Amino acid sequence: MLAFKILIDRLKGGHTLKIEEALDPSFLGPEEPELLFKTKVTVKGETYLTDDHLIIHLKAHTKVLIPCAICNQMTEKDLEIDNFYYTEPIEEIRGAVFDYSEALREALLIELPRTVECNGGKCPERAIIAPFLRAEARTDKTTHLPFADLDDIK
Repeated sequence: MLAFKILIDRLKGGHTLKIEEALDPSFLGPEEPELLFKTKVTVKGETYLTDDHLIIHLKAHTKVLIPCAICNQMTEKDLEIDNFYYTEPIEEIRGAVFDYSEALREALLIELPRTVECNGGKCPERAIIAPFLRAEARTDKTTHLPFADLDDIK
């Protein structure tokens, strides 16, 4: 099977194509110093045709290196999609070959965490910046509900 390529003709007649690949992470985009994909993207799933759509159902996993939000040390984080569905109208597929790399790329990049903290969320340098962090929100704050007494009015 060609990487990322789905041959539509092989799915006609109710056939299902199993997808199980380990893909080079270079399709995820240019490497940046603060966002590195070093491990292969493992993809498992299936694809099939309905009357007028190509359906792709996948699970994908890779690892990403992102700087810790506290100390900037590069931290490895799992990036996983458990239940990815993608549909494409058959009439929009040119040449009877569909490349799902862009759809998978977008789905993985959407799953990137905004911040990561090393040591499982316990960065050793957190104590240094603790005085500069916001205090936790108070839970004892009383809330005024202006319409709470409406049932008492006659």
